[in-house]
Amino acid sequence: MLIDRLTKYVVMYYVPHYKINALCSIDLVFNRGISFGLFHSDDVMIFSAVNILIGVVIVMLLVHTYYRLQRQESIIGEVCIFVGAFSNVIDRYVYGGVIDFIACSYQDWHFAIFNGADAFIFCGVIFMVLLEYGLTWKRK
Repeated sequence: MLIDRLTKYVVMYYVPHYKINALCSIDLVFNRGISFGLFHSDDVMIFSAVNILIGVVIVMLLVHTYYRLQRQESIIGEVCIFVGAFSNVIDRYVYGGVIDFIACSYQDWHFAIFNGADAFIFCGVIFMVLLEYGLTWKRK
């Protein structure tokens, strides 16, 4: 989380726009929605509703994690998600939106702008899926 906070600070105050190569650049944006800019809005009510939805999902994941701990199962995916989510929640309340800056594109195709915390959340979800279904897939 420290690396995510530091990179966001550097991008926000020192390098808001920088072309790295033909595929990747740094472009500072404030995402008021969820992943990939979904539900992005400048409307306060929508932003509040999205924040409440995120809070509910985090609480549900906390309960899920508690039960996995009780069964002495791995929670590496859940921890990755919590770290990324916590960093993004800080952005929402301090800056009014999540600081996103990693922009990937190829010619006229543009992928959603994201940050390190988003990548951590994505990896956490992959870990959870692999740990939950990996053995099932292996057996079949």
